[in-house]
Amino acid sequence: MLSGGGLLVCRPPAFSNDGRKLLVCTANTVSIYTVATALLVTELVGHKGQVTTVIVVPAPANECKCWTSSMDATLRLWDFNTATSLRTLQVSRPVIYMAIPGFLSRPIDHDKKQQLYAFLSFDWKGNCDGQLDDWGGRLKIYDAMKMKEVKGQLKLKYRQQLLVVSPSGKYVGVADRRVIHIWKSPDEEIVHVKEVKKIRLHHIKEFSTLAFHPSDMIVAAGDVTGRILIWRGVGEQSLFSANTHGQDESFSYHMERFDVRAKDDVMSRTTWHWHQSAVNFLSFSSDGAYLYSGAKEGVFVIWQMETGKRRYFPRLGGPLLFFANSPEPSLFSISCADNKILFVNISTMTVEKSIEGIKPPSSLQEKFRHISGFSPAVDYKGGMLVLPAENHTVQFYDLYYDRAVSEVQVSQRNYIPAIETTVLVTLVALSGEASVMGTVEYKLPEEGVGCGYSLKFWAAESGSGKFSLSTVIDEPHSDAGVSDLTFHPWMNMAVSTSYGGNFKIWTESKSISRNNVFGQGRGWRCQSVGSYKGKAMLCAAFSTDGSLLAVGAGGLVTFWNPETNSLVSVIGDSLDSRISSLSFVPRSEHHLVTISKGLNPCLSVWNLSTLSIWWSYQLSVEAVATDPDRPNFAVLLPLAVHVRDKLKTEKDAVIVLFTVEDPIPVAAWAVRKGVGGKVMFIQESALLHEENINKSKQAENRLIFLNRDHEYVVFNPYSDDDDEAHSVPSKRFSSMKDPVMSGYRTMFGNIPAQELNIDKSSHMANQNVIRAPTSHPWDSIFSGPSHVLPPLARVGAAFLESMLEKRSLQEF
Repeated sequence: MLSGGGLLVCRPPAFSNDGRKLLVCTANTVSIYTVATALLVTELVGHKGQVTTVIVVPAPANECKCWTSSMDATLRLWDFNTATSLRTLQVSRPVIYMAIPGFLSRPIDHDKKQQLYAFLSFDWKGNCDGQLDDWGGRLKIYDAMKMKEVKGQLKLKYRQQLLVVSPSGKYVGVADRRVIHIWKSPDEEIVHVKEVKKIRLHHIKEFSTLAFHPSDMIVAAGDVTGRILIWRGVGEQSLFSANTHGQDESFSYHMERFDVRAKDDVMSRTTWHWHQSAVNFLSFSSDGAYLYSGAKEGVFVIWQMETGKRRYFPRLGGPLLFFANSPEPSLFSISCADNKILFVNISTMTVEKSIEGIKPPSSLQEKFRHISGFSPAVDYKGGMLVLPAENHTVQFYDLYYDRAVSEVQVSQRNYIPAIETTVLVTLVALSGEASVMGTVEYKLPEEGVGCGYSLKFWAAESGSGKFSLSTVIDEPHSDAGVSDLTFHPWMNMAVSTSYGGNFKIWTESKSISRNNVFGQGRGWRCQSVGSYKGKAMLCAAFSTDGSLLAVGAGGLVTFWNPETNSLVSVIGDSLDSRISSLSFVPRSEHHLVTISKGLNPCLSVWNLSTLSIWWSYQLSVEAVATDPDRPNFAVLLPLAVHVRDKLKTEKDAVIVLFTVEDPIPVAAWAVRKGVGGKVMFIQESALLHEENINKSKQAENRLIFLNRDHEYVVFNPYSDDDDEAHSVPSKRFSSMKDPVMSGYRTMFGNIPAQELNIDKSSHMANQNVIRAPTSHPWDSIFSGPSHVLPPLARVGAAFLESMLEKRSLQEF
């Protein structure tokens, strides 16, 4: 069984102590990537719920331990070098966020008894008059060494805010609506949470994030309007005095305070404003001279603390969510809302590498659900998922290696994250050999004009895996929307259906000249048009041999000869239902599977020899997939709420496997987040990228389940043990043999690739960062921001070592 996908950017990542690995929370696992190659090297598997926090234990660079929290109400200590769980701590409730400030304030030795406290944020609900009532959030403290809970709790109004630890490890803060809570980390053993010193900072707007200065008592916070507030002299009366009641008792200063609310324990407050939306992250540079910020605009902003002046790093591709500092002073990571993590070199202001997951669907998809569903396709030749994405693109994603391969820019319009997109890719389809791709896009009206559909055909470039535009057809069905697009199994032929009541058959023609695109002299044209009594046509499918075309017309299935476009037969009942999906079963010549929606939803299997229903179930179906090598098909069925309550399960759907001859299911699997998901079959050889699969045994294709959060599972539906040889494939993980970074390379970048003789296939983009050596390399060797260049005393030895040739003692 293979699993992958999911969001890489739902939680902040963490760098290892040597800066060579990045730990990322991905659904129920922690994925570990190398910084040098941005490839997956291993995973931490063991949690039963979503992993919400990962914290690397500060230690020598060669030690690899981390703590994780999860929605399964456990905390785990891991050795992520060997991917083994060392310790498990059970807590009372699912953990939203976790912070362990003691790691940063002193070295940790697990062989000795020490005071190490974990601050945990919970989602707090209770019963009120017999009903479940949302009581906001709670913050509790656990003694991680004694494995027990400290008495008491801290109440929060909002439960989903990130817990932030100061670089010194002495303070923990959280932005809770219009209040920032700051607690001092306990230095000694405590019995009750009331013993923890705390202060509060107030604002008239809701906070969105905060950050602590690395050396001074300065706190920066962002709000939902895009403002950044900076408090100086935080907690000088409450946190540094013997008063344990914090700001609840009155205090006074001997000097005048500037722009400060009456009860806030601070010296002054400064406000900066550049972002036009909520500030998503704030972070100080290691020396505290600069403040970094990011928001929805997709622009990384660098603020100078003394002057408030700004520098910008724009066009990062999507809204910025999280920031993580690396032990290497010039490198950090930025998590973007398009499910991408960027490794940025601040000295050159370039993106060196990136980790890309499955991109989320367009934000317009839910709004225009009546014309755009969840429509992924499968590249049966290359073993890839093909999905429309937010930024007017189609993404190709490798299922086996769990990484993005390429993208096709469907629309040439600029994508601006801060502005709502006006183009929606509604459909994507591939031909049988993946030589042609078809896309349908919908342009939203601008000021009431200019809306409409476009059908585009793309030709695969030989050997490159890329697609080039072949033909553009605007308004393929006049003013009506395009409901489905499918290809002939072996001919260059496609059919599109329309809500307006007709379908069109498209064929490739060599007589059409396209001088400005790949494939000169080729294009697609409309061969014929068909309709049936003006009924809306929602779906279409070709038979296995391509001799028959089935088109759903209302509640009827119409059969056509695709060569002559002549009507062959009509089956079905047009009352109270509409055919939303139909599929021929490849290994059963006389069976057709249809899905009906409406007042009487139905799953039906038709016998085409008798033109009658073979068997059927009256139930709602999310998706259907047919096995290309067996007379089997799988359906995804949503579970009713009363069924879930009766079974006491969080799983909301079930995958059921049938044979066309028998209405009794062969197998079934309950799944989470199944509503809005898809099921698809894929050949084993394509999935594993192997041609030497044993042909003597019957082919056992794999079934793909893709849920609404773009997490997928690929498994063998015909085997109980699911082919354990491929359950944890070693080929999927990249080798960790990346070069060790010297002090010289840390500061000044890599040596030119020509000297290292690096394979170009493994050396990714951004080669413009590398500079060829000149006769006077020292002329520009120290060019860069002052906060990035370390002190000369620190790097002098490493610099001289990199410039001089080492010789052993035996040579003298």
